[in-house]
Amino acid sequence: MQKSFSKNYLKIYFYQILSIVLGFASLFVVVPFLSSDKATYGIYTVCISISIFLSYADLGFLGAGMKYAAESFSRGDIDEEIEVVGFSHFVLLVFLILLSSVFLYLSFNPQLLIKDIKIESQISIARNLLLILALFSPTIILQRMMQMIFGIRLQDFILQKINIVGNILKIISVFYFFGLEQYDIVGYFLFVQIVNLACSLFAIFSAHKNFGYDFKKLIRKFKFNNVMFLKTKHLAFSSLFVTFSWILYYELDSFAIGKLLGAKEVAIYAIGLTILSFFRSLLGVFFSPFSARFNHFIGSEKTNELKYFYLHVISISFPIVVFPIIAIIIFARPFVISWVGLEYVESIKIVQLLIACNILAFLSYPAGMLMIANERLKEMYIVSALMPIIYWVGIYFTLDFFGVKSFAFFKFLAFFFSGLVYLWYSISFLKISLINFFVKQIIPFIPSILFLCIALFIFDDYYVTDKNKLNMMLNCGIIATVLLISFGISILTVKTLRDYFTKTLKMLKPIKNEI
Repeated sequence: MQKSFSKNYLKIYFYQILSIVLGFASLFVVVPFLSSDKATYGIYTVCISISIFLSYADLGFLGAGMKYAAESFSRGDIDEEIEVVGFSHFVLLVFLILLSSVFLYLSFNPQLLIKDIKIESQISIARNLLLILALFSPTIILQRMMQMIFGIRLQDFILQKINIVGNILKIISVFYFFGLEQYDIVGYFLFVQIVNLACSLFAIFSAHKNFGYDFKKLIRKFKFNNVMFLKTKHLAFSSLFVTFSWILYYELDSFAIGKLLGAKEVAIYAIGLTILSFFRSLLGVFFSPFSARFNHFIGSEKTNELKYFYLHVISISFPIVVFPIIAIIIFARPFVISWVGLEYVESIKIVQLLIACNILAFLSYPAGMLMIANERLKEMYIVSALMPIIYWVGIYFTLDFFGVKSFAFFKFLAFFFSGLVYLWYSISFLKISLINFFVKQIIPFIPSILFLCIALFIFDDYYVTDKNKLNMMLNCGIIATVLLISFGISILTVKTLRDYFTKTLKMLKPIKNEI
């Protein structure tokens, strides 16, 4: 196994930057087309939201499998790695079959999901979307399998190349399915599923070519394995509890709003939820290499190296996470209006609250990964049990007063609570005081944050608020310029960031040649 993965990180982040650009293109190109019909967009949002349950069909065994497969890989035991991959994805298959059956049933009864769906054309759209979802749900097995195989080797950038091509095709297809006064949302969704399947199949070919991965052996190991079950069950069941909790406070918004308030309220909330989901996916991509590396350190019993690496991750990720969130909170009004128009002005506060949910993500993401790597099950249970309670109790008592905004506010409150728990866990693991943590990890970034806030407020008069792609690009240009200067100030004031930036520059030339 490699001793240093720095080049892998840089390659991963090179393609992540491309993914970010494509993600923004998707937001600015795709969503305005989809949201042009508010009622249909609300139906699409509810139907697509249910697909998130596919990600949790493994009952926690994929998360546990990722940990133990990475540890096996770090020891050079490829046979055991294949056994873990085969068993964990067999569990996923079993429950995917059950979920696909539920989606198939709902495709004949879409009114069970959405309160005020009555027009026959809207019912037909909901039926077709759910039917496509049911038929293509097995694709998730191939996607997750490839993520695990490439991820534990920190070769995610190969998979990202494939997905980038797929995402480009998805974005281009929008002009076909929604151009010339056409609104074929079902055709678009079907095309997206076909592209996802094609990308997964090509990734299998790539894994065999690059790693010599033995897929014949993997197929033979694609079954229930009692030894693997006993090895992974404790972490898997705790992950299942975490997953169940996550579904309760994160994934049920669209369903609850659609049932209690209607499709139009779903559309208003969906603007903020789209940005939150997009930002969450970026954070997942950014932090994903570190999860495998944590498991490598634990598999090799290198605790001191893990502590140093963990502190390094927090320092590097703080500006990457916090600065854009502050910018979007300040920038929310012109952002929303120039993106989707004045009819979504009610979404502005929701956008601000939902994007603020991730303000402590520079701690919560690596700390959550570290808890899993160290099998700190008690802490995982405590956080997971309290978050949905905070969320739904708050909504129950305030829904009649604040309507859809209640969902956004108490989602932020639940996230912020979990962030504080992860902060406590981090300083306990690092064995440092809270004051010492703030002095060394937060205060050095204060000059950058002050500049960011002051500059954005100064440029307030230059924002354009008419719905227009050019206006959106102009607004984003202002934000990007201020963010770049803020990052530059951080490089000057934060030694860890400065050292990392210098090291990165030295490594860029050979990596550029490889790419």
